[in-house]
Amino acid sequence: MKPGDHLYFIGIGGARLSALAKILQESGYKVSGSDRIRSRNTIELEEKGIKIYYGHNDEHLKEDVDVVVYTNAVGEQNPELLKAREKQLPIYEGAQLLGALMKEKGMGIAVAGTHGKTTTTAMISLLLIKGGKDPTVEVGGEMKELLGNHRTGKSPYFVVEACEFRRSFLYLSPKIAVITNVDWDHPDCFPTSDDVVRTFKEFISLVPPEGRLVIWQEDPHYQELVSVSKAPVLTFGWSKEADWRCTEIDTVLPMGIKGKLYRNGKYVGELILKVPGKHNLLNALAAMATVSELGVPVEECLDYLLEFTGVRRRFEVKGQVGGVLVVDDYAHHPVAIRNTLATVKNQYAGRVWCVFQPHLYTRTRHLLSEFSQAFNDADVLILADIYAAREKNPGDISSQTLANETKKYHQDVRYVGDLDRIKDYLLKETRPGDLVMTMGAGDIFKVGEEFLQAKK
Repeated sequence: MKPGDHLYFIGIGGARLSALAKILQESGYKVSGSDRIRSRNTIELEEKGIKIYYGHNDEHLKEDVDVVVYTNAVGEQNPELLKAREKQLPIYEGAQLLGALMKEKGMGIAVAGTHGKTTTTAMISLLLIKGGKDPTVEVGGEMKELLGNHRTGKSPYFVVEACEFRRSFLYLSPKIAVITNVDWDHPDCFPTSDDVVRTFKEFISLVPPEGRLVIWQEDPHYQELVSVSKAPVLTFGWSKEADWRCTEIDTVLPMGIKGKLYRNGKYVGELILKVPGKHNLLNALAAMATVSELGVPVEECLDYLLEFTGVRRRFEVKGQVGGVLVVDDYAHHPVAIRNTLATVKNQYAGRVWCVFQPHLYTRTRHLLSEFSQAFNDADVLILADIYAAREKNPGDISSQTLANETKKYHQDVRYVGDLDRIKDYLLKETRPGDLVMTMGAGDIFKVGEEFLQAKK
């Protein structure tokens, strides 16, 4: 594969592939691709001159293509993928191509974890950019600082968000691996928690002896994870044992947080963020531990992090109208939901409406008990229908099932279902002083946007 080659992306609108497509186009490759529907990502790609087909059809592979790149999400029976195999074209899954590019660049920084990896990737990227390191970046969300989800740099540094889904991060080539936390998720890929931990251990084993492992000190699986590291280990967290830690944590109005920062037991300054929650302090500690190894001074990091305003769909304030504040968040796992709602409850005095859209039937079924107890910091819980994404409805799990289970632990659970019905319901029931938080990995954000429009 060399500049000038024509790369065809199947599923080009996805977070990873859209970023890769832009990086490769900017590196001198010809790029085209396909996706199921038009989206903000595909529109942005078209505006960059990239040809996109809508719908997956093997006829699209008639053009002169040198290499095919695909995402696991399209499935192995995708007609374009089958055609590429029939034509014996070189084929890369997105993570495979990403791994090859990381190796080519020379200094890959891969950020993994069940929660927080997008924000941590964004923070590391911001610190390296501001620190003059000129990194290439692939991130699973849209950073305001990048005006998108990628950056093409000229240095050896390549920062990527490393996803464990279908074990795809095992294709990467990290010199530095960052692990924010390890929880059981993606039950369609990992039948048990032990399967998840085993896969993260394989990921850690990819880091060479001259590299670094940056990991949360208090992770329940910490000892097991670090036992396989060939590289030196740097830790972050709350305990005195952590190399990077925060104490005396307090909120910063309107939606920030701060703490006293210690490095190897020595006080080095106050870490202040505009984004809320203790989980974001952990993300910032992980980011500083990483970039300090690459020569960005701590004092500069503290200044740069003051500028960090978050990633799209991560505690994103959408607007306020009629005295009702609307916030959107990507949380779709019980642990992330609990952390986010606890943060809101701690910093907001009014009534909190959580409008949650479960993501995937398998996740909802396998984590039903955990989900049912995750919403206690919301005053009112509104449930939308399950967002199916890549799955078919098995008929044995629904949002009504989740509502019934959650009512055992929460006093105000309302299953409404359809997104338009939820918007209309909120227009009738909310009052000044309320906060509406749309939450989930699907298209639930539309409810908040349409609510704000209708309220004007």
